[in-house]
Amino acid sequence: MTTISSPVTIGQQNRVQTEFKSGLDDFTKDLMVRQKEWLAKELAHNPYEQVAAQNAQEVHTAFRMNGKLVGTIDENGGFTATGISDGGASQAAVAYAEKTGLKGAAYADYLSQKLSQVFKERYGASVEVVTYETGDRPTVGEMHSEMFGGVLPQFEAMSSDRMAYIRHFAQSYAQVFGEDPFAGLGTPYDDQ
Repeated sequence: MTTISSPVTIGQQNRVQTEFKSGLDDFTKDLMVRQKEWLAKELAHNPYEQVAAQNAQEVHTAFRMNGKLVGTIDENGGFTATGISDGGASQAAVAYAEKTGLKGAAYADYLSQKLSQVFKERYGASVEVVTYETGDRPTVGEMHSEMFGGVLPQFEAMSSDRMAYIRHFAQSYAQVFGEDPFAGLGTPYDDQ
């Protein structure tokens, strides 16, 4: 057995000075605060309330093909259709509105005009366009009930994996900031 008693150097060695800091930096803490805000919105979100609010909006324009309701534009310019194609006209209208700052009733008017033109060109006399006056408009819920058969959407509960992530995040957040990130939400994220 041979023993080497002199130091062996392989290549140049530079010493690196480092300083260890415990805890999280400000950037990481900011990310946690933003994640808390996102998750709090997710926990507080009630999809049934959202559907009710959407259904209460008024319809600006309705499109019928051979008497059957196939599309609507709501008072804010939201377009819903089934069984009819606009060939990308609604996406082009969104792009134009974003570029020009067109919003609200002006956007709904613009979209109604563009889609009416496209549908008349594509489908001819088989398309009927009805634009409703303010105060005499059906609701989105009424029209979509006719268009889709009145079936209300069913929403699945949050998955157990998602809840496990939220619980883990809540524990980590509480360790760093000393508070429950979701206090006051009334959401049972901790008993799942």
